[in-house]
Amino acid sequence: MQDFTTTARQMGVAVGPGRGSAAGSAVAYCLGITNVDPIKYDLLFERFLNPERVSMPDIDIDFDDEGRDKVINYVVEKYGRNQVAQIVTYGTMAAKLSLRDVGRVMNIPLSEVDKVAKSFPNHLEATLKKVLAKEGIDPGLKEKLNSDEIERANQFRKIAEAKTDIGQMIQTAAKLEGSVRNTGIHACGVVITPDDITKYVPVSTAKDSDLLVTQFDNSVAENAGLLKMDFLGLRTLTIIRDAVRMIEETRGVKIDVDEIPLDDELTYQLFQRGETNAIFQYESSGMQKYLKDLSPTKFQDLIAMNALYRPGPLAYIPSFVARSHGREPISYDLPEMEEYLAETYGITVYQEQVMLLSQKLAGFTKGQADALRKGMGKKKKDIIDAMYAKFIEGGTANKHPKDKLDKIWKDWEAFASYAFNKSHSTCYALVAFQTAYLKAHYPAEFMASVLTHSKNDISKVTFFLKECKRMGQEVLGPNVNESASDFSVNKKGQIRFGLSALKGVGEGPVEEIMKERQENGHFASVFDLIRRLQMGAINKKVVESLVLGGGLDCFEEIDRAQYFAPSDKYETFIEHLLKYGQAYHGQLASAVSSLFGEASESMIPEPVLPPFSPWPLMDKLNREKEVTGIYISGHPLDDYRAEIEAHTTCNLEEIENFIGKEVKVAGIVMKAQHRISKKGTGYGQFTLQDFAGSLDFPLFSEDYQKYKSLLEEGQCVFMRGIYQQRAYSEEMQFKINEVTLLETTSNKLTQSVTLQIPLEAISEEMIEQVDDICLRHKGQHKLKVVIVDRSSQLTLALSSKARKVHADNEFIVEVEKMGLACKLN
Repeated sequence: MQDFTTTARQMGVAVGPGRGSAAGSAVAYCLGITNVDPIKYDLLFERFLNPERVSMPDIDIDFDDEGRDKVINYVVEKYGRNQVAQIVTYGTMAAKLSLRDVGRVMNIPLSEVDKVAKSFPNHLEATLKKVLAKEGIDPGLKEKLNSDEIERANQFRKIAEAKTDIGQMIQTAAKLEGSVRNTGIHACGVVITPDDITKYVPVSTAKDSDLLVTQFDNSVAENAGLLKMDFLGLRTLTIIRDAVRMIEETRGVKIDVDEIPLDDELTYQLFQRGETNAIFQYESSGMQKYLKDLSPTKFQDLIAMNALYRPGPLAYIPSFVARSHGREPISYDLPEMEEYLAETYGITVYQEQVMLLSQKLAGFTKGQADALRKGMGKKKKDIIDAMYAKFIEGGTANKHPKDKLDKIWKDWEAFASYAFNKSHSTCYALVAFQTAYLKAHYPAEFMASVLTHSKNDISKVTFFLKECKRMGQEVLGPNVNESASDFSVNKKGQIRFGLSALKGVGEGPVEEIMKERQENGHFASVFDLIRRLQMGAINKKVVESLVLGGGLDCFEEIDRAQYFAPSDKYETFIEHLLKYGQAYHGQLASAVSSLFGEASESMIPEPVLPPFSPWPLMDKLNREKEVTGIYISGHPLDDYRAEIEAHTTCNLEEIENFIGKEVKVAGIVMKAQHRISKKGTGYGQFTLQDFAGSLDFPLFSEDYQKYKSLLEEGQCVFMRGIYQQRAYSEEMQFKINEVTLLETTSNKLTQSVTLQIPLEAISEEMIEQVDDICLRHKGQHKLKVVIVDRSSQLTLALSSKARKVHADNEFIVEVEKMGLACKLN
């Protein structure tokens, strides 16, 4: 393993700090296999290897997901293709799949099979064999089913006992349940043998793998004594690697993420604010809430939160937080437990704590402690019962009260089944800290890397662009004179959209653009671009995508709409441009052998810019979204941003927090589907979108007739309604009470605008600026001013009689540019 990790680093592949129990090995740490000091964090070697363990120790290593294949190729080259194989996986037939397969073979109508499959209990542990057991429903399963599921199981048994085709189908499916249905390849497992692999394990080939594939699955391969390695690809490591590369390119700062200080204050402030979007393992909304509550100040807090935030131990987080802040007393069943539970405020969080305490309290050997951990974790009753007797015997021999020992044991039984591996939690907390450090200190480079590795999922790109905006991190559109292939950071620290993220612009054209730009500098004009790129480097589709996405906006003399206007004898200016390029390159090629080549180059004139009509903003933005997947240069609702913030109850992403209440929302109609029912009445299905999210809703009968003219694609509307559960369904729906055009509503609802001015900011120049803005934006809204004296915490409210303004988005943007707060009333 040391050879693999060292070689990977030499090849420029990012290697994780470790994962799983291997991080408890000091030897692995000293060899550089893992990068977490096991002694510093009390990680246990016995969790990794001990005398009672008969199987080979398992070392799992994370590599960046783009470099993982390089490491596997190195292994194949070193040991030989005949000594390395991937591991097979076997897919088995579960209950519903068995029913469907048998039904298909028996030619039973799909609707009937579907009805039977849906009548089967949905509990995860429900199987055909358990539900159809001879003496009735399996007692172990019955305990876990609720009354509705038990009723379904009993009904299912009756159907199965019937002398019908359906009954026969169910009985046959029960016999087939658990049978192997298909094979696959283990996502990361690789076996290496000391000699030809066929001497140790049967192998086969697979169409989706260049390597041989074992015919023993994971567990059998281990039991057979084969050396199994897990080479895992972790995208976060790729994000870190590319962010570090960009930081060196843009700032000249070389960072070794393995050497960053784990007491960095700026990083802890980020965790304390819960601003952990894009932070590995800590980005869920629930985790963000608990981080704000905990306000972590040390690395051990992050390790604990990583272990606690999962089903089961999640319930302990409020107590953990309260104890950390002294709001709840820290108590121990026995004083001797403080040594190992102090770091988690008296709460058992890790498997290692159970192991250490069993040794201290009852004299368990290190191997017995690991066996206890494994037995409790996998709920093996025979092991637990045998260990209980030893625990009580050893504990009482150490003069601990039996009643206390019983309580501790019961607590362990309840918790140990989902107690977490501290070694793994520590490794992944370190990866999380590295990403948080980069986000806190180098936000542009980090978010550019995050966006690059999310570019194939437009919903994630949209989410992270929103995060950039929250951070105050500017994201610029694509630009042929500045953009790289992926998202990048310019000299001003702004994130620039990548050219390859545009639909219709492949890697080939991007490489040509970047190569020419690097060799000969920026393109002076679109004509210069066409002349300098080689024939065939770009085509009509590429140019169209560049134009629509804003990639050619750097040539300010040409409007986007102008590229699509008729030009001379061509349907569009783009076609004229490409024809000009072909003629130019054709003449250039023929001029090579001519004495007058240089002079003849100027004989082909540049096309004259055609007349055109500018696109409406909505049209421009929609075309932009077609190739980028998002709105970059603006948003259709930008003109109404202030009104939306002032007059709506919530954004569409937050509407689920207002179930059963009337809410006011606003947005743009993105989809409008008008249909006719079988009865001949009209109805519609619509999608509304705002800055944060979207909402699908239907309209029927009178509501549809009343509002259908307003709900057309591109319309900006204001709606009042109730977000409620649909009748006879668990689904939610938005029941509309009123729809109006957003422009009409904003004018009607906005009565006045209030400027908040700090006392220390008042000057003659500032007053003149505000007055100038008001004069340029005359209108019907009253102007109010609140002067704030922060030192004495006093405010003075004033109202202008002479001045009335049109408080639209332009007015508010100008005021906010002066650093003044502005609110619509």
